[in-house]
Amino acid sequence: MQQVTNQLVNNAKTQAVKISGPVRLPNKHLRICCRRTPCGEGSKTWDNWEMTIYKRYIDLECTAAQIKEVTSITIPNGIEISVDFRAA
Repeated sequence: MQQVTNQLVNNAKTQAVKISGPVRLPNKHLRICCRRTPCGEGSKTWDNWEMTIYKRYIDLECTAAQIKEVTSITIPNGIEISVDFRAA
């Protein structure tokens, strides 16, 4: 996560793009508790699963061509990038 953020910031700096961020957003925790035995028989044992979602916000002021250059990095599995456009 941090490596991808650093790569995006470095690419933005080489393209001479006005950048603000990265800003760390609050983490989201998804917790699921479920019984180990699906039939309900046996001892009452439980499994606890947790997934944590980390988000970063980077604000770039650039053209569409510069956005393609900045976001042209290899992204590992499990990491998603969303790009939102605003009218200036």
